[in-house]
Amino acid sequence: MSFMRMISIVGFSSILILGGCSSKDEAPDNDDPALGYEDEDKGSTMNTGDGYGFTDFDLTIKKDDKKIETDYEDVKPSDAEYVNEFQEVDLEGNEAIDDMHKMFMEILIDSETTEEEAIDRILQWYGLDDYDEFKLDVEFTDDKSLHIDNKK
Repeated sequence: MSFMRMISIVGFSSILILGGCSSKDEAPDNDDPALGYEDEDKGSTMNTGDGYGFTDFDLTIKKDDKKIETDYEDVKPSDAEYVNEFQEVDLEGNEAIDDMHKMFMEILIDSETTEEEAIDRILQWYGLDDYDEFKLDVEFTDDKSLHIDNKK
């Protein structure tokens, strides 16, 4: 192999290696306040790493001999349970939390949420317009709670 060919291969390889190692992208700034929830002082948020703003979320909805049950405890997430007989879902542990997470992020219940708002948001999430029984017990991180027990 000629000396010039060897030099050009080494030079070209060096350029490729240096080009692959450099990056113009900067790491995201996760401390950016624009990424936070407006009312973080009302409770914790997923962004702050403190959960959903509540430590306990127990929901039971019954309608036409079918039920939805959600049981979430921040202390023991492995004990989480989610049953939705309308959609034939029966999950436990991390799988249950994955499904609950979608709902929690959509309904955004905090300690200032009224009973009516909570019922409306949850029914809308599940696509229900009515219920026979609706029970909800939520313990928020700011030591407030929400208890609903309605039967029709």
